[in-house]
Amino acid sequence: MQSIDELARTITQLNPSEQQALMEKVSKLNSETDRNNGMDARLALMQEAMKDELFLADLHEVMDDFRYVDSEAAA
Repeated sequence: MQSIDELARTITQLNPSEQQALMEKVSKLNSETDRNNGMDARLALMQEAMKDELFLADLHEVMDDFRYVDSEAAA
């Protein structure tokens, strides 16, 4: 099984139509998984994401982007 980093690199190398087709398949599988496994599947994916360095780097970057916006709204 590939890691999320390997999959992310592979996905970014696809052309847009291939990316769209893949995302549709993932969405369909995700819907089927939700019906079959409920929240267990989502929880497992979230736990895996929290160990993924690429995901965490993106998350921190987004948090940094919104840091100033959040402080301006509070003022």
